[in-house]
Amino acid sequence: MRGALLIAKKEFLELSKDRKTMFFAFVLPFLLYPAIFGMMAKMGKRDEAQNRNKASRVYVADPSGALNGLLADSKLFERVAKPEGDLKQAIRDQKLELALEADANAAEALQKHQTFKLVATMDESERASEVALKRLKESLKGQEQSWVLGRLQVLGASAQLAEPVKLEVKNAADVALEVGKAMGKFLPYLLMIMMYTGAMQHGIYATAGEKERQTLLSLMATRLPRNQIILGKLLYIFCMGVIAALLNLLSMGLSIGFMTGGSANSMQAMSAIANPVTLGLTFLIMVPLGLFFSNFILLMGIQAKNTIEAGSAITPGIFLVVFLGVFTMAPGVDKMAFLSYVPVVNVCIALRKMFSQQPNWLEYAIAFAMTVGLAGLMTLVSTRVLNREKALFKM
Repeated sequence: MRGALLIAKKEFLELSKDRKTMFFAFVLPFLLYPAIFGMMAKMGKRDEAQNRNKASRVYVADPSGALNGLLADSKLFERVAKPEGDLKQAIRDQKLELALEADANAAEALQKHQTFKLVATMDESERASEVALKRLKESLKGQEQSWVLGRLQVLGASAQLAEPVKLEVKNAADVALEVGKAMGKFLPYLLMIMMYTGAMQHGIYATAGEKERQTLLSLMATRLPRNQIILGKLLYIFCMGVIAALLNLLSMGLSIGFMTGGSANSMQAMSAIANPVTLGLTFLIMVPLGLFFSNFILLMGIQAKNTIEAGSAITPGIFLVVFLGVFTMAPGVDKMAFLSYVPVVNVCIALRKMFSQQPNWLEYAIAFAMTVGLAGLMTLVSTRVLNREKALFKM
């Protein structure tokens, strides 16, 4: 094992000489995510402020005048004339946010205590249009209550006739559970992607890149056994994958905390789900998974003729990881019992339930055992294959 550690040390020393790679691997994550999340938060707040302070432009077709008092607040609504051409196209062109069309006999229907139809046309892809519809619903709700109370007074009935029951909803899930379920959906996916991509670029450099630099023969001429050299490179690739995943997640966590402004609820949720047990078990199961990824990268990379061929052989693995990660984010997946026996998928599901504060220890044990077994089998296969001259010196 001492020889493997020497090889891994040699790879890390070579990495330390490349300042550009060091910057992209260790510094950029702490600059990239705060910049992205900070920009998103700033743009979101600015857009929300603009929508909140700007009156929604609404065209109203109301021949009977039944809606005259509905849009009276000038801070919320600005009634505009009917635009030229198609009304839907005008909304898509953002000439107005909402168009209302009431029945021609709406006022008469109100007097007769009848129901009239009100058609609202909006653009659901635009935030400003959604704000206009929300404002309309709030105004309409108050107006409807006023109309109903007026009808009840005419009939001499109690105002409670229109509200026979008052529903009170209590949320059984606290903030930590809600945040945990949200994180449980995408966190395993992010971990896999970051671990695979972080290991991939360094794995190509340490395998096919060694051939291109023509230093592999010199390495093989040393007294170190070949399997120790292979294990040393495997250890280096694995460490870089784990470091990449941890650095990216740490930076992302700090950025999310910055976005939420360090509010009490967000801090309470983060502290509840990021407890030592959850983080420790997550790291424990990610170790064999990262080893499995590293073996695949090593196996493909060291058999390639050059870095281009290695990239072509290793890159398709990203699509498989992405597919499996996205699949586990689908609703109802965690309820499919047979998925506990599907490699990689079972890891995502086990972590998803753990962060949701609903751990299934049997599923976690199955996922851990299967991942350890696969990692061990992959290590055995890659070591045997790469011990062959044909695999190492493929031209």
